[in-house]
Amino acid sequence: MKKRVILLGGAVLVVVVGIAAAVWWNWFRAPYALADSPTVDVTVRAEKSSYPDVQETAEEVDTLVRVYVQRLKDGDAKGIAELAGPDYKKPGPTAVTYVRKYGEAAGGHVDVTVLEGTVDYFSPITVTYEETGQRQELLLVKDDGHWWLGLGDGDPAAGM
Repeated sequence: MKKRVILLGGAVLVVVVGIAAAVWWNWFRAPYALADSPTVDVTVRAEKSSYPDVQETAEEVDTLVRVYVQRLKDGDAKGIAELAGPDYKKPGPTAVTYVRKYGEAAGGHVDVTVLEGTVDYFSPITVTYEETGQRQELLLVKDDGHWWLGLGDGDPAAGM
């Protein structure tokens, strides 16, 4: 009887630890990730600033920006729309416009500069497409611990 209780207790412990690990993993990982292809050539850097948080923000947004450029290069407007902040509605038409305007240029080197924002949950960036010389200004918005594109109609301060 004692063996069964110990075995049952051990099994319950394993299940509880497994559930806790799964919840933790899903809670803290970004809701977007780079795909295996297409590969992209992106440099993300912070503008020169006396504020150290600009460099920290550049490190935090690195994956989002690379995913954005990768989806641009792939012509994936639907995937770009999925990168829109939660308080933005109807990002699809804007995503289609971005793919049409910058998609081809995303095939070359892309330089992204994270600019000094006015608050810590908004970060303007400049995306420069080396192949064409085009420049794009975007706003990144931090919501629930993740960075998103300010894309479509919405009030980025609504959820703050």
